[in-house]
Amino acid sequence: MAPTKSSLRATGRAAAASLSPEARAAASVEICGAIKALPEWTGARVIALYSALASEPDLASLLDAPGKLFCFPALSGEAMEFHLCEDVSQLRAGAWKILEPDARNCPVVAPNEIELLLIPGLAFTVDGKRLGRGGGHYDRFLERAQPRAVKIGVCFHAQLVAEMPVEIHDREVDRVITERSPR
Repeated sequence: MAPTKSSLRATGRAAAASLSPEARAAASVEICGAIKALPEWTGARVIALYSALASEPDLASLLDAPGKLFCFPALSGEAMEFHLCEDVSQLRAGAWKILEPDARNCPVVAPNEIELLLIPGLAFTVDGKRLGRGGGHYDRFLERAQPRAVKIGVCFHAQLVAEMPVEIHDREVDRVITERSPR
């Protein structure tokens, strides 16, 4: 019997929760190293990140890369926009206590300007199927992203699954990076 999205979300949450804070931190370091080794990272100037929840890979160490512009998502109802942030001090607790850019001080970045998107998820398949938290915010945003933008799913290796149900509105990523990805 094929898994349901609901059961996969529970499995993904449990897999992340099973890692100690130290294991999550060590895995985050490895994930950031794997991302920095990608040619897509080297070639991108405008990069979309996310503010990690405690259960997600933390990408904050990527912010020290010179010559790159970073933008973070902010939710407004059903819509998600990315805003340019020069420093993490410009992030504030927003919807669901997730850190978001302060829209008063962080300009919106047009979807067609983003060259690389680093996207969290509760579960991924190795071929790029993604399961988020159920709001559809990334799926709707990815419909508007430039076709050439590289979409990279980011998760812990324990959150990879063999199969996942897909609906018409679900958007896939181009590749998935975990702490076991080659550099």
